[in-house]
Amino acid sequence: MRKRPDPMNDEATTAAERFDAALLQRMTGQSGDRDTLEMQCLMLAEMTGLSLALNAGKAIGEPVDVEFDSFKAGPRSELIAEFDVNSVICPVFIDGWCDDITLAANTVFVIAVMECMLGGGVPEGKKIKPRELSEIELDVSTILFAQFAESLKSAIALPVPKEATAGQATQEQPELEEGKENTPCVLLTFQVRLGSVEAPFMVVLPQRPLLKSKIAEQEDGKPLKPERPSWARQLTTQVSHSHVLLEARISLSALTLGEVARLQEGDVLPFDDEGGVRTLLSAGGKELFWCEFGKAGNRYTVRVQEPHRHEHELMRDIAPG
Repeated sequence: MRKRPDPMNDEATTAAERFDAALLQRMTGQSGDRDTLEMQCLMLAEMTGLSLALNAGKAIGEPVDVEFDSFKAGPRSELIAEFDVNSVICPVFIDGWCDDITLAANTVFVIAVMECMLGGGVPEGKKIKPRELSEIELDVSTILFAQFAESLKSAIALPVPKEATAGQATQEQPELEEGKENTPCVLLTFQVRLGSVEAPFMVVLPQRPLLKSKIAEQEDGKPLKPERPSWARQLTTQVSHSHVLLEARISLSALTLGEVARLQEGDVLPFDDEGGVRTLLSAGGKELFWCEFGKAGNRYTVRVQEPHRHEHELMRDIAPG
């Protein structure tokens, strides 16, 4: 006969409650033994990694390597707490399979992808530092996570999954729904490499759907068929349609510090240029074009004349950095 927990002994009560909860989870199929979980995770990670490397490399235009790093089982709250402080996080769900998946990636990888998509080539990993992402980069992160979800979906044979959907990426730690903190989950960690940039991608998903799944297998001797990377067009569109603040600077005639100190309301300062006035157009602190200053109707205008920098550097200079 099981002893009744001693209300005067919190440690004993807690241990009993944990034992009862773990036993109930196992009996109801919410959790599994470590060997079974590890086998499922290894097969899932292999197929997911193959799909992600193939389609991400095709879309970005540079080789992408994906390597499975580690597996861990535990309550959802403990596993999500392992996300790095420099992570960007996204909720995803795969209709017909699992509606409660959380993905995370280091911001370094997103910054590297942005540079590639803007024509800057593969950056050196040591030059990129994790930082807070801009709104543009968060949108790009969401698209990257959507592709990761598609790669997860492709690894599930049964039950046949339907559409994979990604929520909005954020750098805030996710708030867990009440009652789901202790849901038995697994944490899969991948190392993703783009040139010399290497960063972790992490997946937290419940054990229950994983245990009931049949993982897809690669046919011997046949490479994976690349999917049509529609998300690549989304990336390009997102980057090219992003709004940037433009500023036009006009040089005024030089004054001494004493003359500046004596300026008063109503004083008139001449432009430095005689005749046609040139302005320097910039965005995000990056100097872009020389322009001609003018007026159209009631609004002052600038007409683009020539690049301040080489054309191949233009898009890269506008990128958030």
